[in-house]
Amino acid sequence: MSANSHNQTHQLSNLEPVNNPTGRDGLIGIDKVGNAILFMDPVTLETQKVIAHKNHHEVAVSPDHKLAYASEFGKFFAGEFVESGAHISVVDLGTQAIVQRIPTGDFKGPHAMRFDTNGDLWVIFEETGELGRVDTKTMTLAETFDIGAAGKRPPFLEITPNGERIYVSCKLGNIIVFDVPNRSVVTEIDVPHGTEGIALSPDGTHLYAAENTRQDLLEIETATNRISRVIPLKGAVLSNPKTSRLIRLRFSPDGKYLVSTNYASGVMHIHDAADPAIHELLPIAKGPQGIAFDADSTHAIVSNHDCGLFTRIHLKTAKAVECVPAGKGIEALTYY
Repeated sequence: MSANSHNQTHQLSNLEPVNNPTGRDGLIGIDKVGNAILFMDPVTLETQKVIAHKNHHEVAVSPDHKLAYASEFGKFFAGEFVESGAHISVVDLGTQAIVQRIPTGDFKGPHAMRFDTNGDLWVIFEETGELGRVDTKTMTLAETFDIGAAGKRPPFLEITPNGERIYVSCKLGNIIVFDVPNRSVVTEIDVPHGTEGIALSPDGTHLYAAENTRQDLLEIETATNRISRVIPLKGAVLSNPKTSRLIRLRFSPDGKYLVSTNYASGVMHIHDAADPAIHELLPIAKGPQGIAFDADSTHAIVSNHDCGLFTRIHLKTAKAVECVPAGKGIEALTYY
């Protein structure tokens, strides 16, 4: 079966479950340190298959859960890109095999990806700074946009549930707001020291981002694109904002929880999604990064990038209940 045969043929009305997938069929992880794409049993978390493939970072699951897209970021070391990545790998989730590679040409360092209402895939290029759209019917990079992010290392993007706005975080700059229908930047949200992880509330009314100085959580109203509240995180540690401030954020499928993982400190937070200022601090293993939620939002799986582990978290009690080996250093993962 060709990759193109999986494409959506109808308009997607709500992108929140599309871009925050879960499921019961499997668990896929991108082992950045181990240069592999891993498939795990969704219940036991045991590794079932390993595809050797280097320099991938992020993963997105197609709306029909037939394909996964893995971005070939390249390699960043000692403050510079030592290898450039310029492909997005297309993985058939049924056969658990790479079926196609989408070249991105001069646009380097593809990282986070999100789908729009047409089922096309938007990607941010961290090395060169552009925002791009992959046509998932032709499996080509169809459009690219200079959004003013060159040199600012933009790692993540989120798209509103109605597909009209894209928010791009920059490690070394402001949050950029891109209007999808008009194909243009509409504003920037002033964050002088940059942000990394970002997440939209399930209803799309608020964007949350962790800033790179004190690691406070910023609550941004999407109607005005202004910061409405600054939430200090319990247990945040001081570290070098240029190298180790990564906080990832993700809402649970049932909308009850916001989970944040703090790479620099080896802790995570479980927030009340209705009021993220209410949160529990939970120490876990070194280098927490990716977050995956099971289908009923009972547990979150966190990848501990720096020690090759998964930690299973019971969300209601905010307790770590299990730790299992998982690759050498998984950056991103999701159920499907």
